[in-house]
Amino acid sequence: MKKYLKFIIPGVILLIGLAWLFWPAKKTKTETQAPAKKMEEINKIVLSDRPFVTLTPKEDGKEVKLMIDRVKDAAAVEYEMEYQAASLIQGVFGTIDFTQEPAPVSKDLLFGSCSKGKCRYDEGVTGGGLTLRFDGGSAPYALKSDFNLQQMFDRQGKFVSRDSKATLDVGTKGLPDKTYVIVAGTMGLPAEVDGEVLAGPYAFLAAASPVLKAATLTIQSKDDLTGAKLMMWNGKSYTELKSTLADSKISTPVTGLGTFLVVK
Repeated sequence: MKKYLKFIIPGVILLIGLAWLFWPAKKTKTETQAPAKKMEEINKIVLSDRPFVTLTPKEDGKEVKLMIDRVKDAAAVEYEMEYQAASLIQGVFGTIDFTQEPAPVSKDLLFGSCSKGKCRYDEGVTGGGLTLRFDGGSAPYALKSDFNLQQMFDRQGKFVSRDSKATLDVGTKGLPDKTYVIVAGTMGLPAEVDGEVLAGPYAFLAAASPVLKAATLTIQSKDDLTGAKLMMWNGKSYTELKSTLADSKISTPVTGLGTFLVVK
């Protein structure tokens, strides 16, 4: 028996050593974990420093025109438009180099896709969101705004913003039944304005801008509206509209589509 011990004891010691070395509980973790992805900060820059952005639908509602103006501190932008088409979420992506295409710049974005001269259009588009990521300036920044795509016939003349705070009622005969209207925040201001912006800007835009009769715009704000003014941007200048206050809402008659904001 003794003659075997000189072989058994070293073998046992070796097995114990190997078990200690490779046992999972004793193994030292050397791999490094990937750093946590930093959350993207959106709409952090002040309103006055943001570009002015609009979405205007084409007559058939199958395409929109993205317009970006008043870019102060960026050399390029990456755009991402997501939209709801029936039960699906679709997207349109692209970039604009402002050194090659100075602002104001516009791009046609299709609710669908085209290949080899043939286009497929998504049906049942009701709205979505637009995200813009600006870079090439002193610091990168991102902006986001939501939009509704609404047709006159479906809405019976009542067009509402995505956050339900801005409503334009043109009446049941205010626009042709097939008219598409996009209601969206413009991210920034179309021009400098005196006072503090309490609500908006909200843009109500269509392929054409006919004169409206008996139309009413109403904007709701959580702030005290006493002394507030409802302003309209017609593409060239601001006009103060004669408005009335009721609870937390400010209303005014309007005669055309455009961009609206509440200032105090």
